[in-house]
Amino acid sequence: MKKALLETLSEYCQLGIPQQLDYSKFNLYSIITHSTVIEGSTVTEVKNQLLFDEGITSNKRSLREQLIKQVGRPAC
Repeated sequence: MKKALLETLSEYCQLGIPQQLDYSKFNLYSIITHSTVIEGSTVTEVKNQLLFDEGITSNKRSLREQLIKQVGRPAC
């Protein structure tokens, strides 16, 4: 079992997967999504990613709901 785990971990690193994913950003978006759900938002993690990374917003969401995601950013 230990050998199989070490082989899998080695392959994971050789494929460069750790460099392909920004775990800190993923964790931040997850925390933001879950905390705003508590406040009543229905925006998903994927839509949060688009909002933060690409600046793309949904025309099906109210401005208030979208601005909840702008944690730490000015509203204007």
